[in-house]
Amino acid sequence: MNKKILFINTIIIFLSLFLFHNIYNLIPCSITAFLFPVNESLYEHLKLMVISEFIIGLITYLVLKLKKIKFSNYISGLLIGTIITIILFFLIYLPIYNRFGENLIITMLIYLITLIIGNIIWYLISKKNHNKELNNLSLVIIIVITIILGYLTYNPLKTKFFFDPINEIYGINK
Repeated sequence: MNKKILFINTIIIFLSLFLFHNIYNLIPCSITAFLFPVNESLYEHLKLMVISEFIIGLITYLVLKLKKIKFSNYISGLLIGTIITIILFFLIYLPIYNRFGENLIITMLIYLITLIIGNIIWYLISKKNHNKELNNLSLVIIIVITIILGYLTYNPLKTKFFFDPINEIYGINK
């Protein structure tokens, strides 16, 4: 993976948030509820960020394979970069949100900055010596994370993080 692909991938992931945010509203079914946000809770937005990175990351992986572009540790880089993005985002975002409330421009700016950092780490990991076992384990972890995220949409914890303050619900509105 080269820097140009990293840049394009970062922009596509960022823009995909806007598309993926409303998929459940447009196509309400169990598959879209499992993968995409069903309400305005912080949790569902976390799911949106993670799933966006995983989906776009895996599409990019397939494109790179088809074009025979060489890379190493792509899947482990995707997993670690995504985790770092999410951790950094919430470490920065939550204190601001709890103090001042929601501001979409600030939220998107924080996400873009943390996404860039996470994708740089993804890029650096993809430059390391190939580790097939780590990549296979990372793919399994990505699948497990996706299943857990979908499960928690249907079985949310009754905490502020899972509560949608706009619709006053937890999880999917049944």
